[in-house]
Amino acid sequence: MRNGIVAAKLAKSFHPASVKKIYENTSKLQFKHSDNINCLFNAMRAVGLPEVFFFELTDLYERKNFPKVVYCIHALSHVLAAKELSPAINNLVGKLTFTVDQIEATQQSLDASGVSMPSFGNIETALAKAQEEEDSPEHKERREREARDEYFRQNTAKLVQLQAHFRSKQARKLLANLKQEDRVKKITKIQAMTRARNAKKKMNNLRNAKAEKVKEDRWNELYSKEGLFIKLQARIRGKKERSKYKARIEYFHNNMDSIVKLQALWRAKQTRKAYKNLTTLQNPPVKIIQDFVHLLEDSDRDYEDDLDIEGLRQNVVETIRKNSSTEAELNDLDLKIALLIKNRISIEDVYHQTLNQGSGSTTTAAYYKKMKQSNATGAADHRASTASTVDKCIAPFVQRTLDKDAREKLEAYQQLFYLLQTNPNYLAKTMYTLSKRSGGTILKVLEQVTLTLFGYAQNVREEYLLLNLIKTAIKLEVGEIDKLDEFWRANPLFIKLVLQYVRGAKERQFFRDLFQPLVKFVMSDLSLSLETDPSFIYKSLIRDDESKTGEQSHRAHDASPEQITADPDVIEILKKNTEKLQEITKLFLNAIMGSLKMMPYGIRYIAMQLKETMNLKFPGNQDEILKIVGNLIYYRYMNPAIIAPEGFDIIEGAVSPIQRKNLAEIAKTLHQISVSRLSAAENNESLKNFLIESHKKFIHFFNDASSVEPSEEHFDINEYMDLTQQKKLSVFISPNEIFQVHDALLGCVDDIISDDTDPMKAVLEELGAAPAPSDTLHKEVYLNLVNRLPVKESEAQDQKLKQLISDTKRLVLVVIKIQSGKNLLDILESPVTENEEAFFKENVALDMRKLEERFDKKKTQEWREFVNSGNGPHVFLKGGSNDAMKGESMTATLTHTTVTSNWKSMGDTGGLNFDRLSGSASKAQSSPQSNDSPALAEIYYKDLQPRKQSFPHARNLLDTALGSGSLFFGSGSLVCLKAETAMNATFNAVKMRTLENMAKLEDAGLVHKDNGYQDMLNIIANDMLNRHKRKTQRKKEAESLKRTLTNLEEKAKYLADQRQSYHDYIDACMSQHKKTLKVKKGPFPFTRQYFHLKELQKSGNVPQFGSYKFSALDLYKRGVLISMNEHNPKQYGQITLTISSSEAGIFTIEASLLGVKISEPMELRLEDLLQSQYEGVQTMLLFETARVNVNLLTYLLNKKFYV
Repeated sequence: MRNGIVAAKLAKSFHPASVKKIYENTSKLQFKHSDNINCLFNAMRAVGLPEVFFFELTDLYERKNFPKVVYCIHALSHVLAAKELSPAINNLVGKLTFTVDQIEATQQSLDASGVSMPSFGNIETALAKAQEEEDSPEHKERREREARDEYFRQNTAKLVQLQAHFRSKQARKLLANLKQEDRVKKITKIQAMTRARNAKKKMNNLRNAKAEKVKEDRWNELYSKEGLFIKLQARIRGKKERSKYKARIEYFHNNMDSIVKLQALWRAKQTRKAYKNLTTLQNPPVKIIQDFVHLLEDSDRDYEDDLDIEGLRQNVVETIRKNSSTEAELNDLDLKIALLIKNRISIEDVYHQTLNQGSGSTTTAAYYKKMKQSNATGAADHRASTASTVDKCIAPFVQRTLDKDAREKLEAYQQLFYLLQTNPNYLAKTMYTLSKRSGGTILKVLEQVTLTLFGYAQNVREEYLLLNLIKTAIKLEVGEIDKLDEFWRANPLFIKLVLQYVRGAKERQFFRDLFQPLVKFVMSDLSLSLETDPSFIYKSLIRDDESKTGEQSHRAHDASPEQITADPDVIEILKKNTEKLQEITKLFLNAIMGSLKMMPYGIRYIAMQLKETMNLKFPGNQDEILKIVGNLIYYRYMNPAIIAPEGFDIIEGAVSPIQRKNLAEIAKTLHQISVSRLSAAENNESLKNFLIESHKKFIHFFNDASSVEPSEEHFDINEYMDLTQQKKLSVFISPNEIFQVHDALLGCVDDIISDDTDPMKAVLEELGAAPAPSDTLHKEVYLNLVNRLPVKESEAQDQKLKQLISDTKRLVLVVIKIQSGKNLLDILESPVTENEEAFFKENVALDMRKLEERFDKKKTQEWREFVNSGNGPHVFLKGGSNDAMKGESMTATLTHTTVTSNWKSMGDTGGLNFDRLSGSASKAQSSPQSNDSPALAEIYYKDLQPRKQSFPHARNLLDTALGSGSLFFGSGSLVCLKAETAMNATFNAVKMRTLENMAKLEDAGLVHKDNGYQDMLNIIANDMLNRHKRKTQRKKEAESLKRTLTNLEEKAKYLADQRQSYHDYIDACMSQHKKTLKVKKGPFPFTRQYFHLKELQKSGNVPQFGSYKFSALDLYKRGVLISMNEHNPKQYGQITLTISSSEAGIFTIEASLLGVKISEPMELRLEDLLQSQYEGVQTMLLFETARVNVNLLTYLLNKKFYV
């Protein structure tokens, strides 16, 4: 009952109004339960239970006097029964029995609390007595007073409001009485004031009328002297303004420095604000571009540099195409040489066959029959029937194979591995796909082949390409990570590539220079111990004690960690080891941070790519990303060299366990520093502080180490890298590895190729299924890497597009200097006013005149220096003293062309006219032969073309002007307008041309009309921000192109020499063909061949290497001739074919019908015939009429001419 829940429910049963809410939480006794007891008190008061029977709150809540609570409830039951609210309580005497123990326990409890048991027997009497006292007058009065006080207390706000209302009513009544007394006085006062105002008004009217009359007279007098007053006022105002202006000017002069500074500060502030908008706004408006348009005024030097770079690039592309053509020719020549060598062997076979079997017709006919049968079955089937499966697999890799299918397969593999090496996406995606599929063995093979493919990064090109592969793998794998924490749990594939890459000779030398002194220092101290594990130190102490004394140590073997860390000896040793560890680790740390310049470029470049890729994927996590970079640089790269120095040639000899343990402690501490792992040092405050302090330094080092120049700049690599190589690119790899890579690519083809135009798809389709590896194909071969893809025609298109963008930018700059608008499209489509057109023409003409003056001065000086140097052109005169001038080099005096001269002619002649000659020429002009009209000199230039670089007189005027200076448009824009049309160009035409260029760029997807050509403004703004960078880039690009062009020219020379040697070898082969293996006998007398030779001898036209005459029927029977168009076999006996050779390897074939030529003679080259035979061509046409068997024709020519 202590929580009052039962009491509250009791109260609610007989007086619900007194119980608003019962707090029924029975989990534990709370103070809120006292509200339940108070509800019972209110209910008992409401039913009239005398206060004398009430118990105290603490009697029940704190169980101080529980009998009184029971007594109160008994009294309440009598009251309720009297009011018929509940039945009377029953008498339970004799109905309940209690044990003696219960009674004694209850009595002891009462005695302990000091509470006496009330008398329940006379409760009715006490209740009646209490009610009588309640009914007495004094008690009633007291009760009424208490009730009134309670009422007032409950209605205090209403009583206060009623009193306030009454007081306000009394105040209003008093105020009304006072107002009634003052009203009469106020009315009298108001009447008096009204009468006074009316009187004043009347008096003022009289005064005003008089004043108006006086004023009117005065104004009339002033108007009569208006001119005089105006002059006087003007002079006074002028004097005042002059005084103010003079004072202001004087103030300006006195504060000139301050004013200039203020103006400069204001202009600087405005400029900075505008430039900030230019740099920060994603889409800068036209107004900002107009404010900084001067930043893009091309000087002539800039424009010349652009033209030079464009010229160099075109020369490079042209040279590349020539070299590609030469290489293709060399490949054909190489094949022809091989075919000629093979044909030489075939000739020897024919000769030996003739020697062994005789030269009769039976043998020859049998051979022709055999050849016909062989041709019928087909060359491909013949090869398939004679070659085993292994031979087919190895055939492509046999040096100088003449099997066409094998050579085509070899070329496909060469192209395949060239693509794998130069396009990192293929290998990266393949290995990533296999790793997701749990590729197992084939993935390990690919990892091994990767380093083989890139030659273990032994040269610049292969290292550059391998770094590109790692870069692509990083982007691919980081792109698949959703959270940064996942990287720590992952095992990225690119890490395996990195670990294989960074174990080369450069890294070993770097580690040796960096760690050798430190490792030797650590290993030299045999007593050194860097153990920081308290448990290990404690066990070492026990071991030492027992080893020294031979008795059990006093230290407990099963001591708890708290007991171990509290051991004094452990504390002392741990402190000593920690201090020594920090000291040595600091030496390693300082050495590592000081090795930044020595660190190989490769690992720094990989770290940079990892950092940049992570920043793009997870922006705003710089600290965590640098920890990942630090984990790569230290833990993956440097840590193994510290732990196992003998494996990196840092030291020689073995490392003892104690030394290994010390090195491992140092390496572990450095790793904790790199990733800020403090959990291992929670119980070692000194070491923890050291880790925190060192981590900050290490993070700065990682950030610096992962910031290097791009790989193209470091290795000086450009897109023409492979095209400048004189030595053929190759890899040393086994056929088994080739087939395994082929099979892996086929298994991942859908993941690595998404475009049907991808060259890899075409190569894989050409190769077909990958052959199965074999034990006999494990020997490595040299596989040349060849790019069979043609030089992209799109490169020229890209250059044209770049030039279009450049021209359009210059035209836009011209337009926005004249007009303004809300966007570029609005400016281009707005009409041109007469003032704008006049302003445009005026500034164009002014710029042209300035350029002309500068050009004349520069060109005159250049020409004089050129002529005086002795390299000048030879000058000849027509007329006058021509003989005196013949063959002599003369010095010319140049004069400037007039302003009205034709700009186009100036561009064609370099803007110079030669109308006077000095020296002998001036004498000729002043000679008697040219009295009135001087002789005209005509200048001819000999060998001037090679000296263009010495004096570029034929270049356009604007291309060689002396900088833009104060030009309004800039020379670059004028060049874009074309010199020959700039003077006649209109502003409207310029805008039309700009719109045409914009339409072309829109078709190319570079600009969009929907946003008002904002894309072009963004391009211009970017050029403004990167102008200096562009100049530096232009310079580097020019140097790179020059080096590339030099390398290409050297390669072209090398290829030309190789081509000449090939031709010489072919000529030698052809000369060998003319040497017969035996002396040929003459033809039988009175045969067709006999009379044919007699006829040739009579005419004196005997071919050097012989001539043979055959009937078509004879060749038809031999199978050489298959058919002849427009002739049936019955006519073959009337048709003769004559085959002659006056030059080695070249045959002339003539055909006649009954002595009448059927067609013009044709020339057949032996190498072309062998090429057709190599390509599997079975038949060919002669004279576009006769179809012959290629193999039998080759045999016939070899037998007749070379055997």
